[in-house]
Amino acid sequence: MALRMSQMLRSSRQARHLPPTTPAPAEPPPPPPPEAEAGALLQPVIVQAQPKPDLPQPVAMKDPTVADQAGDVYDELAQAAASIFAAAESETAPEAPVVVAAVRNVLTCLEEGDQLLTETVRRRAEADSWSRRGANVAVMAMRLGRAIGFDERRNLALGLCGLMHDIGMLCVPEQVLAADRLTPTQLKQLRQHPVESQRIVRTFGKAFEWIAKVVVQVHERHDGSGYPKGLAGEEIHEFARIIGLVDTYEAMAQPRADRQARVVYNALKEIIDQRNSLFDRSLIKALIDIVSIFPLGSLVKLNNGEIGRVVGTSRLHPTRPTVDILVDPRGRRLPQARLLDLQEEPMLYIVDPAIEEGVLTRG
Repeated sequence: MALRMSQMLRSSRQARHLPPTTPAPAEPPPPPPPEAEAGALLQPVIVQAQPKPDLPQPVAMKDPTVADQAGDVYDELAQAAASIFAAAESETAPEAPVVVAAVRNVLTCLEEGDQLLTETVRRRAEADSWSRRGANVAVMAMRLGRAIGFDERRNLALGLCGLMHDIGMLCVPEQVLAADRLTPTQLKQLRQHPVESQRIVRTFGKAFEWIAKVVVQVHERHDGSGYPKGLAGEEIHEFARIIGLVDTYEAMAQPRADRQARVVYNALKEIIDQRNSLFDRSLIKALIDIVSIFPLGSLVKLNNGEIGRVVGTSRLHPTRPTVDILVDPRGRRLPQARLLDLQEEPMLYIVDPAIEEGVLTRG
């Protein structure tokens, strides 16, 4: 049965003002949202300033067939993410105009449809670096931001935070990342990486300071069980809550040293089970609305025996996704994926939504 999600209700914060005659010291007003501090970083794109001549130019987005350019847009974002991580390693600052332009092109592409989400799912297996994973998280986070009503400027800010959310992983020792089972000391080292993310982003300069305030909170959880500070609920910035949810979803679909990638369908079910503890219920509803009952990236089996990966979904027909057929009815891997839209194939339907990734290595 299809999961139907209610529309997100956006909450607004009102600054509090104490009357001048109040003798008690005034409680400090809530901090401004990061995008309110982002002028120095976002302004170059808002006014459409041109990048330096020796820097890669952003993908042209005026073409009416922008959905067909999703691969180029993704590549540009991945290159921007890689440049950020390279800057961190060389202790320099990234080229802000190019990075922001790449994020803006993602927003433009998402406004045209979900072709970029499809491309991100197809490239998930290539996400073998922290920068590439940052690009994947940024795309999904911005899609989620769009779903809950973020305007362009707010979504730009969210995407930039998504790109850099785990940059502190560069400081985690390789033996920790490769460990099959973490010792208490190794776990402590791993859980220090949000603080390192904050430190690294701050070295990029004052224009990036607001991003540092978000990335340090990405691994905090709704019930206070996260790290590094054990923040809970509204104490966690909204951007960090969104990125934390998306990062968890993406991480479950990626293999790690201590486990294989989870079945995407089961990963989503696990997140749903945590809706009252680790994550904001309303954000989970919005995520489900995007990825559908057959999540993007999941392997499914059809009634004719073929196996494919879900690369597109439909709100009107959630049980009839678009699938890249990868394995034939005899279990043989196809040399090239065959695109199949189940809305156009009434005799075909999904019989198993939770196929293990290992099936792609057989035959």
